[in-house]
Amino acid sequence: MWSRDELSFDLSVDDTDDPVVTVRIGTPAGIIQVMAEAEQRGRVLWLKRLHIHNDGPNIAGPANLRLLADAVLERMDYDEIIIEGAVRTTGAGPGRHPHRIRFTRRSGP
Repeated sequence: MWSRDELSFDLSVDDTDDPVVTVRIGTPAGIIQVMAEAEQRGRVLWLKRLHIHNDGPNIAGPANLRLLADAVLERMDYDEIIIEGAVRTTGAGPGRHPHRIRFTRRSGP
């Protein structure tokens, strides 16, 4: 599993127009690019039609995806992130609409 110190986030304002945002996330496994329509609802960040691009399949894994969500929740001071993925165009199950994913801020050390 990666550590938070190994992550970097770069918001790319030149690649997209409002309401779509593009973020490049530096990880030990390489760069992960995320595009989504971002919407703030109180202390909740909604990421709609989210797309993820990286240099290989499943480079993050569930534990590292949770770490990425925790880092965003902490750095951007949200209590919750809700992700509604875009319809798959490639990979396993093209045309399939993924389930909604919800991450909440965890308390403790």
